[in-house]
Amino acid sequence: MPVPLTHFFLPKPAIWRHRGQTMTIIWTGIALGSLYAIAAVLYNITVATSGIFNFAAAQYIMVGVFVAFVVQGELNLPTILAVPIGAAIGALIGWLTELASIRPLQDKTGWAPLVTTVGASVIIEGVIYAIWGSDPRSVKSMLPSDSFSIFGGRLQVTDLAIIIAAVVLCLVAHLVHSRTRFGLMGRAMTNAPDTAAIRGINTKRLVTSSFVLAGALGGAAGVLIAPKTGAVFSLGATLVVFAFAALTVGGFGSYIGCLVGGLAVGLIQAHTERYIGSSYPLLIIFGTLLVVLLIRPTGLFGDRRIRLV
Repeated sequence: MPVPLTHFFLPKPAIWRHRGQTMTIIWTGIALGSLYAIAAVLYNITVATSGIFNFAAAQYIMVGVFVAFVVQGELNLPTILAVPIGAAIGALIGWLTELASIRPLQDKTGWAPLVTTVGASVIIEGVIYAIWGSDPRSVKSMLPSDSFSIFGGRLQVTDLAIIIAAVVLCLVAHLVHSRTRFGLMGRAMTNAPDTAAIRGINTKRLVTSSFVLAGALGGAAGVLIAPKTGAVFSLGATLVVFAFAALTVGGFGSYIGCLVGGLAVGLIQAHTERYIGSSYPLLIIFGTLLVVLLIRPTGLFGDRRIRLV
C-alpha cells in the first residue's frame, strides 16, 4: 500500500490543542503541497519540452530518497554527499528511461509513451523493492530537527526547506522555460515538432535532455525529502497521484501552475485529513480537479497547445 504522506507531515494530535492549530494545518498543507509541486515540475519538464508525460518521473524522487538512506545509513557518509550522488544517479536513470521507453517508439505519439513510461516506473519500483524490501527506513535530516512558530503555526526546519526549494525550483524553471534557448526550443517542439526539426532543432537530443534533467532534479530533491517520508519503495506510486492532480489543476506546461496546483492540493489534503477523515482527501481533490477541468480544460495556467487529459 502507498504510504499516506500526511502521516509524516501532520503534527502529533497534542499539537492540535494549542491555539495556533489553524495555522499549523495551513503550514502542513503548504509543506505537503510543496512536495507535490516539486514532483509536478519533474513531470512538466518533459511535458513542456517534448509533449511527453513521463509517468516514471516521481520514481526519481524515490531513488534520491534511497540514495540518502544508503549514503547515510549504509556507508556512514555525510548526508550532504547524497545530493550530487542522487543527482548523478537520477540523471542516469532518466537517460535509461528515455533510452528504453521512448527512443524505440520511433516518434510515435498518442498513448504509447505513457504506456512505456508506466512500464519503466514499475521496473524502477520493482528493483528498489527487490533490493531493500517493503520495510520503511528512516533517514536523518542534514538540517536541524527543531520546530518553530511562524504566524502562530508550527513547522520544522525541513518543512521550510522543502517550501523554499519548491518556490525556487518553480521560479527558476519558469525563467528557463520562458527566457532561454532551451525553453524556446521546447516550446517550438511542443507546438510543431516537424517544423522544429526542419528549423534545425535536434528534437531527439532535446527529449533526452529533458529526461536527464528531470532525473537529476528528482534525485537531488529526494535527498531533501527523505527525512520526512523515510525510504520506502512505494513513495513514487503515492507521489504520482497527487503530483498529477497538482499539474492538472495548475496547467500542463506551466511551472507557476505546478506551484499553485501543488499548494492547492496540499492544503486541500491537510484540511480534509484533519477535519473530515483520512478516507476523503482523494475524493475531495479529484472532485476539485473535475470542477477545474470543466471550467478551464487547460488548468489554471496551462498552455493551450498542451492538453493531455
